[in-house]
Amino acid sequence: MNKLLFFLLLLGGSTLNAQDAKSTAPRPTPNDQEIRKATEALSTKYSLNADQAKQMYNIQLRKAKNMEQIAAFQNSDPALYRAKLKNIQKGTLSSIQRILNTKAQVDLYQKTQADIRVLRAKKQKELSVKKASKEDLETALLLIYAE
Repeated sequence: MNKLLFFLLLLGGSTLNAQDAKSTAPRPTPNDQEIRKATEALSTKYSLNADQAKQMYNIQLRKAKNMEQIAAFQNSDPALYRAKLKNIQKGTLSSIQRILNTKAQVDLYQKTQADIRVLRAKKQKELSVKKASKEDLETALLLIYAE
C-alpha cells in the first residue's frame, strides 16, 4: 500500500513540476482523474508494486485515448465501433496480463476473467431466448467487461 501511495505521489509531483516548467505544456486528458482512479483500483485489486502501477497507468491511459478515438463511430458506424471496442478490450486485457508477475496476481486475473465468461454466457442465453438481434447480442456482451 505504501508503494502505491508513493507511486501516486510521484506521479502527481511530476505532473506539477512539468506544469510549472512549461506553461504551454499540453493539458492532461479530460479523463485523467478517471484514469488515475481506475489505475488505483486495479493497483489495489492486484496488489501491484510501484513499477507495475506505473505500467497500469500507461495501459489505462492508452485505453482511454483509444476509446476517445473510436467514440465517433458509436453512432455513425456501430459495427465498426463494436469491432474496435472488442480489440481495445482484448489489447487492454493482454497488457494487464503481461504486467502481472506473482501467482496471486495471475490467479486473481484468471478468476476475474472466468467470472466474466460466466456472466457473458448467461447474458447470451438470456438474449437468445428473447431472440435478440446479432448486433444487440454483441453490444450486450461487450458491455460485460472488467479491467
